[in-house]
Amino acid sequence: MSSLGDTPIWWPAPATAEPPSGVVVATANYNTKPMIARLLWSLHRFLGDELRGVVVVDNGSADGSVDLLQAVAAAGLCKLIANPRNIHHGPALSQAVSHLAQAQQSQSTPRPWLWLLDSDCVIARADVATRAVTAAVEANAALVGEAFWNRWNAQNQFAGFSLLLDPARVWRAEVGPIPDGGDPIGEFEKSCVAQGVPRLSFPFTQDGYLIHRGRSTLAAVRERAERSNPLYEWAQTHHEAHFQEAPDAEASYTGLVKEFDEQVTDLDADLLIQACRRGQERRK
Repeated sequence: MSSLGDTPIWWPAPATAEPPSGVVVATANYNTKPMIARLLWSLHRFLGDELRGVVVVDNGSADGSVDLLQAVAAAGLCKLIANPRNIHHGPALSQAVSHLAQAQQSQSTPRPWLWLLDSDCVIARADVATRAVTAAVEANAALVGEAFWNRWNAQNQFAGFSLLLDPARVWRAEVGPIPDGGDPIGEFEKSCVAQGVPRLSFPFTQDGYLIHRGRSTLAAVRERAERSNPLYEWAQTHHEAHFQEAPDAEASYTGLVKEFDEQVTDLDADLLIQACRRGQERRK
């Protein structure tokens, strides 16, 4: 796959009918340095042995994200794919999944569940991966998200911030990659539905398993006055965090940010690495 993710690489056929084991998180970052740092910290802080890896695609950030992520990657705490320009959210996630599909071709280990997370999410409960995976296996689902009522389209669909998938059943040419555009996960879900991929709604935010701040990229676009950004006008009136309107989410988020800030002052890379490793040790 090219550095800009032009050609998807599909998941190889599984050797057995066994379900995936463990999770690999994939996320895209564009000038959200504090957010991606908190996500990485929370993954290592809460997930423990269920976490088999993290892939971060950076879309040409200019806020110091790349330097931070390079240091974290060198410490073995994530894999960084650094793009020279912004290829946008959907194609960046496709790039991450294609990277993992290519790596799986030379591996004999069981395939993982792939968990696509927005960079402004933080894990809030240690049992989130176990509960979500168990629910998926029991329902024979290959695509797990949190359903919401889309009033613009007048339908229930998965929110785009958190999507768990079995790549052998979802990442196929018949479904296609995650597209560009304003609702890439929504369009990807439609393709999955058309191909009969079994789905399950799981209360990621409503039951406090994770917290999604929301609109962080829009807030950053507005703060930097990026008038050339196609989302600039929209960001003027859609930049406030909404926390998915989940009960107690904002208070929980404030507490986690406080814990993070006490460990990682000034977003120092060495301190972030230490905090991630401290989280790993706590979970053992």
